[in-house]
Amino acid sequence: AIKWIDAESGLVCMEAGIVGQDMKRRLEAEGFTIGHEPDSLEFSSLGGWIATRASGMKKTAYGNIEDMLVRVRMVSSVGTVDRKVEVPRLS
Repeated sequence: AIKWIDAESGLVCMEAGIVGQDMKRRLEAEGFTIGHEPDSLEFSSLGGWIATRASGMKKTAYGNIEDMLVRVRMVSSVGTVDRKVEVPRLS
């Protein structure tokens, strides 16, 4: 699910389970582009893209998924990892 969209900064907070086609539809409805379109868009999730460092068809314009990330919070059996940067690698 998309938790929030900040139109001013262009940042979006999403949960890892959101499927690519649903993400694309929701962002386009708000006037944004997803920028990351792997061939598996309709079947794959944001969490899967991050876990596999996925690339999309528009990678020359938008970069890979890790180029778009600002913050990731992951919970595993050994604890929580929270990583953030001030700006994405590419934007």
